[in-house]
Amino acid sequence: MELSRFTKKLATGAAVLLTVAACQGGASPAPTGGGGASAGTGTTAPGGTTAASNACGTDPITLNIWGGYPEIDPAYKQAGEDFKKTHPNVDFTVFSTDLRGFEQKLTTALPSKTAGEVVIRTTNFLSRFIDQGLLDKLPDDIKTAVRADGAYAPEVVKDNTYKDDIWGMPIFTGGTGIYYNTDDYAAAGITNPPASIEDLAANAAKLAVKDASGTLTRSGWSLRLSGQGSGVAEKFWILLIQKGKTLIRETPEGSGKWVAEYNSPEGQALFQTYVDILKNGYDTETIDADAKAFETHQTSQFLRESWVINEIATTAPDLVGHYATVSPPVGDILTTESMFVPADAANKDCAWDFIRFMREPAQQQNLTKVSGWLFARKDVDLTDFLAANPTYEGFLKHPDNYQLYVTPPIPEFDEIETKLATHLVDGYADFENLAGKPDAIKALLDGWANETNDILKANGHYGG
Repeated sequence: MELSRFTKKLATGAAVLLTVAACQGGASPAPTGGGGASAGTGTTAPGGTTAASNACGTDPITLNIWGGYPEIDPAYKQAGEDFKKTHPNVDFTVFSTDLRGFEQKLTTALPSKTAGEVVIRTTNFLSRFIDQGLLDKLPDDIKTAVRADGAYAPEVVKDNTYKDDIWGMPIFTGGTGIYYNTDDYAAAGITNPPASIEDLAANAAKLAVKDASGTLTRSGWSLRLSGQGSGVAEKFWILLIQKGKTLIRETPEGSGKWVAEYNSPEGQALFQTYVDILKNGYDTETIDADAKAFETHQTSQFLRESWVINEIATTAPDLVGHYATVSPPVGDILTTESMFVPADAANKDCAWDFIRFMREPAQQQNLTKVSGWLFARKDVDLTDFLAANPTYEGFLKHPDNYQLYVTPPIPEFDEIETKLATHLVDGYADFENLAGKPDAIKALLDGWANETNDILKANGHYGG
């Protein structure tokens, strides 16, 4: 999730102490959806799962919840308040920082055994720590609930699987939507949502606004041109999917062997699209980009995750009702953030009990309402939610035969994607020298692909 990866105006080093008035003791309430388990009862939950008995005990304890998305902290806080109604001895702290900073903190804290009792990140990122035995195994009842038919999309289960086992409990997902300003579309004579990359590029030419001196004042399409971590490569990947290709392809399927695919003719054409848009002045690094640009009317269309919907409602309420979302036409990346418990964590049983509680439909929907990120469960009824929140349709309704890609389950993928992102940033900045030179673009992408394949070779995962 930049998802992976997926960040917005993040407050650095925020730590929120949850102090909640004590209520009556007892067990977690039973889940209202199928396949879940309620710990603290010792009974069999729907789906045949058995919960742990008295997981949190009676002595005062504190659970520390660690994540990389501060905008979700209020949802964890509310969940802590709800959980405490039946577990009055349990207090919570919630720690979040920017995603890159959080990843760096985990890299130090997990080996030194100083991480929180609940850690929220992708299975792919945490795979190196799984290999080191630093994360607790998922309890059998939660594993059964995750695998239950219809509980989660198959791609969510796949994204949460490493070495043929499920390690974390999926809590929320990151998917991409195309945001477009409906007023700008109407003014430019564009009558339909974009249905292809070619539409997006053609619309960019019609939507871009320049002043009398030719300086761009509103971009036609805010591309992801820079940023930390792997996000730049991820946005390139999403657009590449629309052309039927991916960053690295497993060959043959199921072999665990991979080869770079972004240097294919489709990848070269996509990079050319970026270069052409920059050369023609339909986007530029000199004005605001991404969500901020959309919210301040400095761009008319861009791709981003669903959290922007909540941010618009807060920071740009006048925009509500004047924009819409639509899913990328062919497919998307699905990234799953999951809840894990470190192997050495204090109060492990109680931590897993809280994680079970976070599966409940009410907690799942509240997470989306509070943060804008999409809850992970598939078996939650969306009728009322979409009626009240129609802008989410671009994220929750997809065309037939929609393809969802998940992060390749190899530890080196983060390195591959991050290095590609660095190369892409440099390549976009050199658009003047690359414009109209397809051979130069091909040579550039081929060179990057050689590096990717060398990383795969070094880790025993090359299949070219």
